[in-house]
Amino acid sequence: MNQRNTAFKILYDIIVKKGYSNIVLNKYLNNNELRDIDKSFIKEIVFGTIERKQTLDQIIDRCSSKGIKKIDNKILIILEMGLYQIIYMDKVPQYAAISEAVNLAKEYAGIHASKFVNAVLRNYVRNSAKIDILKSDKNVVEYMAFKYSYPEWIVKRLLNNYDKDTAEDILKSLNEKPQISIRLNTLKIGSKDFEKILIDKGLNFKKGSYVDDAYYIDLKNIAGDEIYKNGFVQIQDEGAMIISKVLSPNPDDLIIDVCSAPGGKTTHISQLMNNKGKVIAFDIHEHKIDLIRMNCKRLGVNNVDAYVFDSTKINEKYIDKADKVLADVPCTGIGIIRKKPDIKLKNYTDEDIKKLNNIQYSILSSSSRYVKKGGYILYSTCTIGREENMNIIDRFLGENKNFEISDIRPFLSEKLASQVDGKGYLQLLPNINNTDGFFICKLQRNN
Repeated sequence: MNQRNTAFKILYDIIVKKGYSNIVLNKYLNNNELRDIDKSFIKEIVFGTIERKQTLDQIIDRCSSKGIKKIDNKILIILEMGLYQIIYMDKVPQYAAISEAVNLAKEYAGIHASKFVNAVLRNYVRNSAKIDILKSDKNVVEYMAFKYSYPEWIVKRLLNNYDKDTAEDILKSLNEKPQISIRLNTLKIGSKDFEKILIDKGLNFKKGSYVDDAYYIDLKNIAGDEIYKNGFVQIQDEGAMIISKVLSPNPDDLIIDVCSAPGGKTTHISQLMNNKGKVIAFDIHEHKIDLIRMNCKRLGVNNVDAYVFDSTKINEKYIDKADKVLADVPCTGIGIIRKKPDIKLKNYTDEDIKKLNNIQYSILSSSSRYVKKGGYILYSTCTIGREENMNIIDRFLGENKNFEISDIRPFLSEKLASQVDGKGYLQLLPNINNTDGFFICKLQRNN
């Protein structure tokens, strides 16, 4: 099976058919004919092309005689793939990248298209030194969008929240390949026994920076290894683990996780409760509820009840019943671009953001009704910027005088505690914390 042909099909399904990258990748890569080295090569082209699409498209527009808007989707993807290999993959010879792109174009669009692809790519090779990056002193948004390959709405968001140097540093860090962290499932195995397994396997590992149960392991296919299949670990960003730690569930609590899929935080909460008490997990999609249940079964979690429910609404059954509520709401996902570069393909308008803000506020407002007097609700997102975070909390507190921000510093390491701002908000950033970009705020209902 041709690696580039497979990469093209994956990219077409993600970019044109709007498929989710993880689902599309699994569809094509769960193939016993593919070696691990083939899968790695395909993933690098797929993720790299998506990650650098903004820059690649501007270069193609400059190198093409007819402009990017007139190029067929299939040909554009083939050009993006070829150009990505030429510019960013040092181990791929230019002639091989061009030749394979020409062959793909011939297969999917005919001889005329293949000549066009050949001309565009060779035009870039001849004139690459003349294709200058826009000067930063002329238009900072265009400059950053081109240099770091982001849609302008993300660049504007960061510049609206940080100074230029900090915004640029965040953009750089979101383009870096993250080290994948796993959470040790202490319901099944202790740290000493787990580390012995890793040593016996000859695997290098290190402990997390902020959470005791976090590990970074030198293992490419974690989900395919016995430590995962046996339920000893859950793949989870260390920043996501911090959220459950700050929620601080107790063994006899009733916890409600209102946006729980795929269940990483839900199962972590259960783990922190020693599989006691009760965790109620809501999600709006049936297939995601199935995913939560599968994760619970693999991890040996049995105190979670998962239900389909739209958390913008109020479930009357649980009003005033919960000790703690987790509202990890839908968001733009800027903070997880390192792992999901296809977020860059989304083009949020101001109206889209406004609609999303209303959903976020509605979930927080509805979910707050479950909190007992003296209980807590934790609001979190995997994005960066006050538009989806601080502004939502400020609006909620303005309309709900029976809640106030709770001090989360006692649940954090000394280093993280110092990053909590004067209002009690914590914004994790990849360039500072080396985690995904999570926002965390904990609120308490007054007695």
